Amino acid sequence: MDAYLPIALARLAVRGASALASALALASPLASVVFASVVFAAVVFAAVALASVGSPAKAAMLPAAGESALTEQAAPSTTVLRFDPPTLDLGEMLAGQRKTAVLTVTNVGDAPVAIASMKGGCGCTTLGEYPTDTLPPGASFRVDVTVDPGMRTGIGLRKPVHVVLADGRVETMYVVGTVKTIIAVSPEQLEAVGSVVGVDVSVTLASVDGAPFRITGVEPAGILALAHADIASSRFELEIDLEAWESAGRPANITIQTDRPDARELAIPVKFADAVAMFRLPAAELGRKGQEALQDSLLHEIDARIGESARSSQFRMRLHRESGMLFVHGTIGDLELVRAAVRSLPSSSGVRESVAPPKG
Repeated sequence: MDAYLPIALARLAVRGASALASALALASPLASVVFASVVFAAVVFAAVALASVGSPAKAAMLPAAGESALTEQAAPSTTVLRFDPPTLDLGEMLAGQRKTAVLTVTNVGDAPVAIASMKGGCGCTTLGEYPTDTLPPGASFRVDVTVDPGMRTGIGLRKPVHVVLADGRVETMYVVGTVKTIIAVSPEQLEAVGSVVGVDVSVTLASVDGAPFRITGVEPAGILALAHADIASSRFELEIDLEAWESAGRPANITIQTDRPDARELAIPVKFADAVAMFRLPAAELGRKGQEALQDSLLHEIDARIGESARSSQFRMRLHRESGMLFVHGTIGDLELVRAAVRSLPSSSGVRESVAPPKG
């Protein structure tokens, strides 16, 4: 029913009753009293009609039968990009071997959008060329997404890709994959916390498919006698000299090379500190010498604020230039020293602690 109809009927009733009462008053006083009551009733009817419907503006806002007022008030979605596929699955990957797939990005919004940048969540994810001009509604573009899975095997990867729009909004999709195990390493991580003088650790290498392979090299050099170089086997029992590893600068990984094309290198991480924390510095893209100089300057400032005598033997800082991630290894006390140093930097430095480590 039209929202104005009850109001119109009420006004008509009042006017009609008033005119009729005036006419009858000339004929009979008693009749005028009766019709005065009629006028009063019409006025009450009009008031009820107005109260139930309200103003015309309010009446126009009332939802139709079967509709919810919440439907009209729901906030519109801010997502303007569609990713195809929504999650880019790279499937099985081989350690140390990059893999590339194509991602299609479509503007599903009602207005043109401009893309300021596209970037991976870490330096292991890189993107090919993409348009930075305006993308009209309904338009699409394709971009190559490449992931370096690293040297660890038997793990799942989940890497974010961020699309930054010119208005500051960020839309994110994910790239997933699994790093296939060709040669199993046991233990998967070596423990080297504390003194390693005279300490050797045993490591087992075993071919998953039973195929024989040869060990062709190791890094750092000198931690493993290459007496196995001329032997092909599906399984090796190795003794690694951790004292020689410490003399080589305590690298975060021990790398063993083999002659298998699908497992050229095996990385064995070494835990040499009680704790680890990560801090984000401004990222330095390849070829950007100015950003690298800024990273070096910030790293020097942090290092200068940490007294040499206050550091433990576990303390170590390592910077990943492309992502701007600073890895700090050491005791809990070492990490607190670095946090204090970062807090003392100017807020404009952009250095902040990464609360959670990246997955994969």
